[in-house]
Amino acid sequence: MDPVKEIVAERERARGLSDPNANVCFLATVTPEGGATVRALSLRDIDRRGFGLLINELSPKWRQLHTGAGFELLLFWPTVHRQYRVRGPLAPMDDADLERYWSYKSHGSRLLELYYPTFEPQSTPVPSRQHLLDGIESMRRKFPSPEDVLLPKSLKGVYLVPDRIEVWHGEAERLHDRRLYTRKDRGWEVQILVP
Repeated sequence: MDPVKEIVAERERARGLSDPNANVCFLATVTPEGGATVRALSLRDIDRRGFGLLINELSPKWRQLHTGAGFELLLFWPTVHRQYRVRGPLAPMDDADLERYWSYKSHGSRLLELYYPTFEPQSTPVPSRQHLLDGIESMRRKFPSPEDVLLPKSLKGVYLVPDRIEVWHGEAERLHDRRLYTRKDRGWEVQILVP
């Protein structure tokens, strides 16, 4: 069985049930000091290339992804009782896909991506929330529609190419079905795990 195909099907099932997490994933990385850190991201796509993500290269998570310290992607869809932990290397997203995902972003989201290289990088402390809002408003006056905001060079698209996927099918009595899939030359090797 191909766990990626299962994930795609279960995501569609979660979307059909209006699961608020259907388009969300959680990325865990390691800080330079060795601490664990996790955050929610938009899950752009899942296909043969992997799990598509957009990340600003000025953000701490971008730097953490490239330290070699390790990272993991978590998908959790409570409406269908499914959780997936995904590991693997990163591959760059081609320009056409990056432009396509950019076209889906709202005006505010585009302005925020532009804010990072123009004013302060993501996660930088600012004097106040108003300081941030004033910067966004100044850009909104300069770029009054979404089409006016060009894709900044600092926004990168990547695919996490899975080579290890842990699957969790939740059960009411905690006798969860857990499986570990490891990519091999001709497909996936599966191991059953104790819940």
